[in-house]
Amino acid sequence: MADNLGSQVASAVDEKIQEFRTLQETVNTLRSDLGTLMAQRNENELVKQELDVCDQEASEGGEAIVYKQVGPVLIKNDLSEAKETVEKRLEFISGEIKKTESLISKKEEQSQQLALKIQEMQSAMQKAAVEAAKAAAQQAA
Repeated sequence: MADNLGSQVASAVDEKIQEFRTLQETVNTLRSDLGTLMAQRNENELVKQELDVCDQEASEGGEAIVYKQVGPVLIKNDLSEAKETVEKRLEFISGEIKKTESLISKKEEQSQQLALKIQEMQSAMQKAAVEAAKAAAQQAA
């Protein structure tokens, strides 16, 4: 009977460990997504800086021509429209970064709580095993 109870507890611990691993995989995926978003933000910030240079040249009397790529074709684009598009893209990416960072911290917190629960369960299992061994030794004596 004690052996059956022990296997049930061990099974419960295994389930929690699998849940922990799944959480860790989710966190790793989210971190990868965060890296991609940060790279996109950096790229768009560079584009914004270049557009600011073009805007400055245009205000000094120079000609600033901006093109956007649509498929394999470059199409002339209005400078202000290009700047607005990049600004909106940066806002969207920043929002996604905040959302992803929030999810990561939430999942990491869940992971830490689950790790503590697993440690408690394993500790309880070890105590039960020691008590069972003592009881068996007493019965044998």
